[in-house]
Amino acid sequence: MNSDAEIRKLARVLGVAPERFSYLRDVPAADLRLLRDQVTSVLFDAHRGALERMAGASRLLPTPLLARMVESVFGPVLSARIAGLVEVSRGVDIAKRLSPGFLADVAAELDPRRAAGIIAGFPPPLVVAVARELARREDWITIARFVDTLPETAIVASLGAIPEHALPRVAELLDDPARVHYLTDLKATHDGRGRNSS
Repeated sequence: MNSDAEIRKLARVLGVAPERFSYLRDVPAADLRLLRDQVTSVLFDAHRGALERMAGASRLLPTPLLARMVESVFGPVLSARIAGLVEVSRGVDIAKRLSPGFLADVAAELDPRRAAGIIAGFPPPLVVAVARELARREDWITIARFVDTLPETAIVASLGAIPEHALPRVAELLDDPARVHYLTDLKATHDGRGRNSS
């Protein structure tokens, strides 16, 4: 871990430019990560009661209608806050009806740990479509957060959407240093299978 990477991730959570936190460069990376986790908890737990009521009320609406409302009314921030409170199978059904662009917007606002069940239920083509959109945006922070939490099958499915030159940038942003080797090993295995099948 390095402090610059943690500052970038903290700035993303708060929606500000990393330069605003340049005074934190001498703070140990582990302390910055703890701060980021605390800030994330505060943001996601604020108004939790109201969000739980909204998630509960969503069960009364047909999924196609709810998916349209999520994209046109709720927006990415509110959708990210509610995602971890929705029943997993329903959340997956809603997500499958959303555009990859909107899902990429939600992914940038989401704490993947809170919606791990829904994310794990995404069909591989949807994972690839979202990964491709995030890579197009060069949003390596969001990709790294999902590498930290996604199951192997989802990571393998999306590896082809991440350019080779971007892997070091993703790796430096991972929370779990062990995932750096995991990511490179998966990429090597994935590439090997591709060559063997051609």
